[in-house]
Amino acid sequence: MAPTRQELRQATRSRVLDVAGRQFQENGFAATTVRDVAASAGVSVGTVMAVGDKNGLLVQVFDALIAAEHERRSGSVPATASAAGDSTGGGPDAGTCADRVGALVQPFVALFTATPELSRTYASILVSGAHTSTLFTDLAAQLTEEFARAISLHGCTTQAEAPARAQALHAAYVGTLFTWSTRGTDDPSGLTDGLRAVFAAVCTCKE
Repeated sequence: MAPTRQELRQATRSRVLDVAGRQFQENGFAATTVRDVAASAGVSVGTVMAVGDKNGLLVQVFDALIAAEHERRSGSVPATASAAGDSTGGGPDAGTCADRVGALVQPFVALFTATPELSRTYASILVSGAHTSTLFTDLAAQLTEEFARAISLHGCTTQAEAPARAQALHAAYVGTLFTWSTRGTDDPSGLTDGLRAVFAAVCTCKE
């Protein structure tokens, strides 16, 4: 059965984003042009622009990476690693609330710190408000729900309090990511330390 027009459009969009992501990582954001992406993807410049301008392509690439991590962890129990990535040595519900929240964001921290130049550009694009991101909509809702489950795991945060506190944690998380990205440093310890501090401030429980 021949693919539908919608399926062909989706395949083209995926190819454009795959090529854009690869070129951004290999050549850097500044050195990559929409024309480069079009040539490598075997499509026209107009086809690439239908997917997004250069800034829009980067936002979509990052959003897809973040969404893939959410999908990979879907239904999993909060891990035991601390915000610095160290194991607590306990079961899947070990550590403080701040530890469990730190474990949930550790894969995203690794994503940001693995490509600091692209991460800084991504953050600056979102701060400008010119492009929307699922980081603030669907992906935010998913992570906030994970936060709520993690901080109410032992009953130290009540079910009634958990949603509001989880939203505060997400705001602190995104704010810390963006603050780190504007500092021009490639040192991931500043980000993990900053997240540990803000999570501990919001989650004052000790277990």
